[in-house]
Amino acid sequence: MTISCQLGDPNLSDRDTDEKSEPLQCETQTEETGYTLYKRNTDARIGDVMPYYDSQSGTFYIYYLKDIWNDATHERHPWYGFTTENFYDYQQISAGEILGSSSEGCDQDYALGTGDIIQKGDTYYAFYTGHNPNYPSDCVSKKEGVMLATSGSLDQAFSKDSTFATIHAPTGQGFDEQDNFRDPYIYYDSGSEQYYMIVSARKDVNGTWKGVIAQYSSSDLVTWDYEGVLYDGGPDNFFMLETPEIFKMGDTYYLLFSDIDSRHVVYRKSSSIHGPWHKPDGNERIVGNGIYAAKTAADDYDRYILGWTYVNENHSDSGSPLWGGNLVAHKLYQKENGDLAVTIPHTLESFVETQDYTIEENSTYGNVQNTGQESHNYQLISGKESEISSVIFEPVEAERYQIDATFSYRQTSGDFGFLVGACDGTNDFVSLRLLPDQGVFRVDKKPRDQLVTTTEPTNDVPIQLSPDTNYNIRIVIENSMVVVYIDNHVALSTRIYSAPGNHWGIFSDNSKANISNITVTTP
Repeated sequence: MTISCQLGDPNLSDRDTDEKSEPLQCETQTEETGYTLYKRNTDARIGDVMPYYDSQSGTFYIYYLKDIWNDATHERHPWYGFTTENFYDYQQISAGEILGSSSEGCDQDYALGTGDIIQKGDTYYAFYTGHNPNYPSDCVSKKEGVMLATSGSLDQAFSKDSTFATIHAPTGQGFDEQDNFRDPYIYYDSGSEQYYMIVSARKDVNGTWKGVIAQYSSSDLVTWDYEGVLYDGGPDNFFMLETPEIFKMGDTYYLLFSDIDSRHVVYRKSSSIHGPWHKPDGNERIVGNGIYAAKTAADDYDRYILGWTYVNENHSDSGSPLWGGNLVAHKLYQKENGDLAVTIPHTLESFVETQDYTIEENSTYGNVQNTGQESHNYQLISGKESEISSVIFEPVEAERYQIDATFSYRQTSGDFGFLVGACDGTNDFVSLRLLPDQGVFRVDKKPRDQLVTTTEPTNDVPIQLSPDTNYNIRIVIENSMVVVYIDNHVALSTRIYSAPGNHWGIFSDNSKANISNITVTTP
């Protein structure tokens, strides 16, 4: 279906330009299911991920909760899995269902939650959340608990261990003893030769209910001892610190978790595996809130952070975000001060830069200067608020592609950046906005004349920028998935259903910005 989109403000009374922005054809496309870069099942969304690297085969096993909830077939968030060696080619594990939910309404694992896999000897141990939505009932007194299944192969289904004593929240310690006890993660400390398990929970901390991370220890992965609270949020009060993980890079330990309320993935640092944990020197967020329930896995060289990016209700930009979506992976690295940063996986980078794509300019608006002879280098000058200067390009006729560019700015009291899903050149488009004065990169789907200071972003991530400095921006698009990397430091993944098949471009609003070396490549 093709729709002619009209200007949000046909009078354009506050725009200082001699040109009127002509409407562009906006094509509403049916959502695709054939994702390769950002994997998604054709029959169900991908939920919380549990990545594991197998050093013998050089393969990442990415187990996940499959978004199936079917009481008739007793499928309630079963575990499935993919394998990959490069983060652009994923294969479904041939065993199919790796771990299934119980058919008995009184069993703790009537439904499944996320967990973790660790190897000991020739056995793989899968610790998982048993979640029973029938709580409270005559036979279900606790909604969540930690359970165990094992397997002799990463490619085979796991068998539940009925002899393992389900771990519930500690009693008499101020915990929520009936609910909110989930997401186990296990790590081995070679120094103490102990296994440690951390679990997301809720607890009364000095008279205030808070989300906390409880810690357990074991020497054999079977018998576990409660060791206290590893982290209670410190000065912050999180309702739940979901899918927590501990990992080490260099001499620094990191605690990663997802805030259930803000949907932000954040992290803490420590010089000890036991804490204390403190915020990084920079921002605690390095990925936008379009990725959730993130976990990491490392091969012999690099560590990667993986999570899911939501789909919208009715596959519409106006629809509400739903649970589960597409798999997203970033490369995670350590800066000199010990803070973390993210960039595109180098294998994916090489793949999406296989072929050059010819960019065709459609139109320009406002004060725009092309500063390159036969290249796409532009200076965009806007002297006041809502005075848009922009360059519009023809749609990219590809399902998956990358836009790469260098940007800088001389001065700004507004914003500048890229636009996608354009219905015109000055107002009706999705804004990928750099706002240096606010220290943020954000995505806004509302037309420009509807953006005010109180507008909540569709998605955002903090980034500190300075004038007269060159930065890189990389935008990878696959169907409705849009993933942005800013200067190999932060990343943002989001859903923009109007992005594929429509005009795109660059813009400046109350700013003097340079956007140059614009290229488009495809696999």
